[in-house]
Amino acid sequence: MGVLRILGPSGDTRVAWSPTAPDEVEDVRRRFDEIIREGYLVFELDEVTKDGRQVRTFDPNTAELRAFRPLAGG
Repeated sequence: MGVLRILGPSGDTRVAWSPTAPDEVEDVRRRFDEIIREGYLVFELDEVTKDGRQVRTFDPNTAELRAFRPLAGG
């Protein structure tokens, strides 16, 4: 089971999928591509260390993804 957590203005949205459910995988793939186009940065989290690695393509075998909008500094 995988989860995509989208941290945005409306809070924390969770989208879960099973890698063996093609309809769920396709729905999450579309959502992933949409948030990438919107400018979100997406990170795959290591299941043990929780370290993140930025990804630009969706892999349905990933356990956890987190998406953030970049922060503007000043």
